[in-house]
Amino acid sequence: MDAEGGEPGDREVYDADALEELYTALKAEAGVSVGKLVRLVERMSSSEMSKADLNAYRQGRRLWKRLREEVVPVMHFLDKSYPPEARVRFPLDSGTGDAFVWIEGQKPIGLEVTGALARNEVEVARNMAEKGVVAGFLGLQDNAPQSRFDAAKRRGRVFHSSEAVTNTLEAGIRRQLEKKDRPEYGGFILIVRCSLISSPRMTEADWQNRLGSEASALPFSEVYLVDAASGSRIFRLK
Repeated sequence: MDAEGGEPGDREVYDADALEELYTALKAEAGVSVGKLVRLVERMSSSEMSKADLNAYRQGRRLWKRLREEVVPVMHFLDKSYPPEARVRFPLDSGTGDAFVWIEGQKPIGLEVTGALARNEVEVARNMAEKGVVAGFLGLQDNAPQSRFDAAKRRGRVFHSSEAVTNTLEAGIRRQLEKKDRPEYGGFILIVRCSLISSPRMTEADWQNRLGSEASALPFSEVYLVDAASGSRIFRLK
């Protein structure tokens, strides 16, 4: 047990009950420290999960959607950008701001998370659940019709040039930047969750050259790209 009252989800198997305990801690008025958030998510990732729950997490279904699409990317960002004693709260509702972070004595800052090519990840996860080893990149934007995703999954693995992958990812990120261009986000931080590892040669400067102008025009005070898989890459656009 620690100074914040123990570790929700302290069990060998991570299931829906453990997830609900995590959500209860994250949406409490006082939130949790960044250090504790990291420990809570690491506990989940190191615990056993049923196949059904693991597939639900990978596909962002049911209770697991907010964990995958909001909590984990925010955790990656805060772990690299804020001290462990900073605090964060997740409203876990449909209001403006997916999380709020603050350092004692300072005003909370809103964090908004969006996903670029998020549907590609979901469709790949569905395909994986059905077939096992499958192609990890389908090369389609989120607004493509389901018939194109189905055809891409049927064709199996195909070669995509590094430039084609980067161009597709860039277009997906640009779509999300445009969707978040709303005045209520003034002063917030935007986190774009995306597969940066799919374009491993692209540096922060490269992405700034491609998307810096679009990011700078947004009402957000800061804009970041955060690698969806591990958070090992975090690039600032604004």
